[in-house]
Amino acid sequence: MAFLIEKFNSIIDIWIKGLDSYAIHQISLKPDNKSWSLGQLYQHIIDETTWYNGQIEISLIDVENTAAPTTDESTTLFKAGSFADKRIKGDPLISDNIKQPISIDRIRSDMEKLKIDTNKIWKKMNKALTYGKSQHPGMGFLNGFEWLQYSEMHMRHHLKQKRRIESFINERAIKTDK
Repeated sequence: MAFLIEKFNSIIDIWIKGLDSYAIHQISLKPDNKSWSLGQLYQHIIDETTWYNGQIEISLIDVENTAAPTTDESTTLFKAGSFADKRIKGDPLISDNIKQPISIDRIRSDMEKLKIDTNKIWKKMNKALTYGKSQHPGMGFLNGFEWLQYSEMHMRHHLKQKRRIESFINERAIKTDK
C-alpha cells in the first residue's frame, strides 16, 4: 500500500514544480470564457484534495458505513487506476465559483501544506485499528485508501488540462514577444 502515498507525492510534486514556470498574470489567463485559468485549476486541485483528506479523516473515525458499498462505476475506476481519457464536465456549483489566485507563493504554500497534511493522514491511516467509509457524491462509500487513490487519480487526470492551459499561455507569450 505504500505505493499510494508515493504516487500521491509524485503527482503533487509535478504540480508544485509546475509553478516555477509562470508569473501570476500568466496563470490568471483563461483560454476562453468557459475554461479555467491555470490558477483556477490549481485552486480546484487544492480545494478538492483538501475535501478528500477530510473524507479520509471521517473514514478513520466513523466505522458506521464500513459495509456500505461503492458503485459499480467506482469499482471499475479503481481497477483501471485512472479516470477515462476524456474531458469530464464539472459540477457548475464548484467550477463557476473558483476564484483567481492571489499569488503564486500562496498557491505553492497551499500545495506544500496539502502534501504535508496528506502525508500526516497517511501515517494515521497506517496506525489505524479500524477503517470506516465516507460517502462520495457519485462513487458510493470509499475507505481512506480509496479516497487517497481517488485523490491521486484526480490530480493525474487534470494534468492533461494543465498541459492544454500551459500550451495556451505559452502560445500567447510567443505572440506577445513578436
